[in-house]
Amino acid sequence: MKNMIIKTTLLTASLLGAVNLASAHDQSGTLGATKSAVDYYQIQCFDDGNGPAANLAVRVKDLAGTIAPPIISAQVTKGILAINTTDTKDGDALYSPAVKLNGGNGSYYVMVNKTNKAADDYSLEYHCETATKAHTGTNITVLQNK
Repeated sequence: MKNMIIKTTLLTASLLGAVNLASAHDQSGTLGATKSAVDYYQIQCFDDGNGPAANLAVRVKDLAGTIAPPIISAQVTKGILAINTTDTKDGDALYSPAVKLNGGNGSYYVMVNKTNKAADDYSLEYHCETATKAHTGTNITVLQNK
């Protein structure tokens, strides 16, 4: 089984003397060599005391490593809602554009896939936000690791 690392990164920002604490989550993964490889996650958004979730925000980064790099994408769904983001440049240290799916509290499903045959590493950044853009409760479960 591929080595999956779950880490939580805390970012601190200061604005006009007031310190705001934001939290983002990062899920690293490797998609296998088959063109159809997909990693699949369930992300729970919930009120952890900061308020109910308004949306799930995600972005994905294609990490360097393959000779003929595939393009990495992430699709987010909740009920009949769906959104996509794609990192079009391999190994440039930049994430894809951030997207937000406005589905409130509950389970979101995220698929990470690629365009080509070749194993590829990625980093998925995600977090649940309230209507005022505060970070709120966020948990991830790996459903498929291909």
